Amino acid sequence: MKGRAFAVVSIALGSFLLTTPAIGARGFASEELHTVRLRNGSILRGRLVRFENGEFTMILAGTQSRAIIHVADVERIDFEEAAPVRAEAPRAPEATVEARSTPEPVAPRPAEAVALPQYREYTVKVPANAEWVDTGITLVRGQKLRLAVSGRVRISPTREVGPEGIEMSDPGKLMPDRPSGGLIAVIGDDNDDFIFIGPAAELVAHRRGQLYLMVNDGDLKDNSGEFTVRIQVSEPPQAAKKP
Repeated sequence: MKGRAFAVVSIALGSFLLTTPAIGARGFASEELHTVRLRNGSILRGRLVRFENGEFTMILAGTQSRAIIHVADVERIDFEEAAPVRAEAPRAPEATVEARSTPEPVAPRPAEAVALPQYREYTVKVPANAEWVDTGITLVRGQKLRLAVSGRVRISPTREVGPEGIEMSDPGKLMPDRPSGGLIAVIGDDNDDFIFIGPAAELVAHRRGQLYLMVNDGDLKDNSGEFTVRIQVSEPPQAAKKP
């Protein structure tokens, strides 16, 4: 089954390369949106910007988050092209001419400079058999995070998943309504406000505390492999910096 899925993805990728202008040996300049359908039934929508070492990089639609997608997880890639613009014949001038006052032009207001948030980047390894990996990142309320996850892990001797996880029954997992094996997070070690991360996420810290990560699985003992998580953390809000 893996060979057949890879052949389908190879055909889709070949078609993508033929119809999309390249910006480099491993990137694409297309502004069109792509829909990636994963073998586990999940659907990701956004813009594919890179294919390297057997992995796609996608900017998720409506966000600046990047998802790393292994080619073996992909079932199909759909491409959406912009609708062509129709040329319309100019209309005949109206017979009746109305006298209208012309308003005086208003000078545009100068744009105000906006300070963009500065981000610090970390890379953290999350073993599939580890319970709550400490990232070493201490957050304050209102701090922004961007997470991009790559890699594949085994949540049983025969089942391999990516960071998006897979739908299956597991009453012991911490987030029972979210896919098994997917990456999850928590801020602080004294609460159960778990956050599903999956392949990528962008969020704002709702409280102060240490950031922890693990896979959403009820039995970690037979797991193997690890996820690589790239984390970008913004500067603390100005209010949090005051003594």
